Amino acid sequence: MLSRLQDFLSRHRRKFIVTGVLVGGTIIAAKYAQRRLVEFQEKQAREFFERTRRMHHFESTEKTCNQVILGMGEEMCQAVLRECSTDELLEQLRQNPKNKLELWEDMKIVAFTRLATYVYASSMLVIALRVQLNLLGGYIYRDIMTEQKQITDELKQQYLSLIRHFITESGIRDLARYIRSQVIAVIKSMPLSEKLSLNDMEQLFWSLQMAINADSRRDPNSRMSKYLLPSQNPSHSPLLQQMYNETLDLLESEDAIGVCSHNVSRGFVLACDAIAEAMGQTLQHLPPGEVTKQQESQQPLKFNQPASSSSTQNLDNATSTSTTTVAASENNNLLNINLVLMALAKLIPIISGITSRGFDTTARPHNLPTQLLTFYVVAEKTKTLGANVYETFSSA
Repeated sequence: MLSRLQDFLSRHRRKFIVTGVLVGGTIIAAKYAQRRLVEFQEKQAREFFERTRRMHHFESTEKTCNQVILGMGEEMCQAVLRECSTDELLEQLRQNPKNKLELWEDMKIVAFTRLATYVYASSMLVIALRVQLNLLGGYIYRDIMTEQKQITDELKQQYLSLIRHFITESGIRDLARYIRSQVIAVIKSMPLSEKLSLNDMEQLFWSLQMAINADSRRDPNSRMSKYLLPSQNPSHSPLLQQMYNETLDLLESEDAIGVCSHNVSRGFVLACDAIAEAMGQTLQHLPPGEVTKQQESQQPLKFNQPASSSSTQNLDNATSTSTTTVAASENNNLLNINLVLMALAKLIPIISGITSRGFDTTARPHNLPTQLLTFYVVAEKTKTLGANVYETFSSA
């Protein structure tokens, strides 16, 4: 019996060996695959938790960023109002001086300067704070993941205080003065009696935007860092210097320039909308018969006759327009606002009025500075820029 078994094993030895190898290999392969599957699942879980953690941290950073923007936006608006104040001019106009026309020419320059400064300064501030806070958030996230403490509270404060140069030092002042020089070049020669439509205003803002962007050395779009940050880092910290240099590179990148240019263009559109709304309110003062007559004739609606150098009556009317609250009217006739022609002398109080108050979220309806900041904060391109900065520095 034993000899038969030995003979059987001898004859089928190769089969047993091959079978053993196959079975053993299968078992080993199954265990290896199982181990690799567990490792893959663990890796996937770690990546999922890391993405979730990063997403929560990014959302927290975004929420903080929005709060900081709105808080500093209020300070920025006050700085613009101080730099482009019309209080002294209005006080002189109330005294009915002999140089009233000269004062109205000054009002024209200041009103357009303040509006354009709000448009550019709001966009620049939002972009700068998006870049700064998301860059800082990326560094903090890396500290959390590596269990390091490179970003101290003191370094945070020093880094974020760099933007104070724009608001409290020379940033807004230099920006407003540069914009004023371009405003003078574009609209100085326009007479106060010239009548403008909404389309004319859009073309005027486009010309002003092109003039402001034309100087490659002082263009607020491509030279944001010139106005936003000090010329050099006041601290000697190597890490802060690195973050300062990275911020400069980001603000001068094509992405940031493109976002700022887009925001500025949209900002002037918002300004035209605000002017149109104010013009629509002014229409309520017209008698229904005159509105009907203008509709039937299909002629542009003219608010006043050309002003002569010897007469300033229309300027007095324009001054009252800027300070009068228009109540609801019984005039329900529909007019095409695009057909309305209004003298520049009457547009100046409107432009000055929509920018005469600072950032105020409680006011209804929102004034132009509030609309600009609110729009820039939620603009998709601005948010995408911030997300890209966070993604880059949180995973570096």
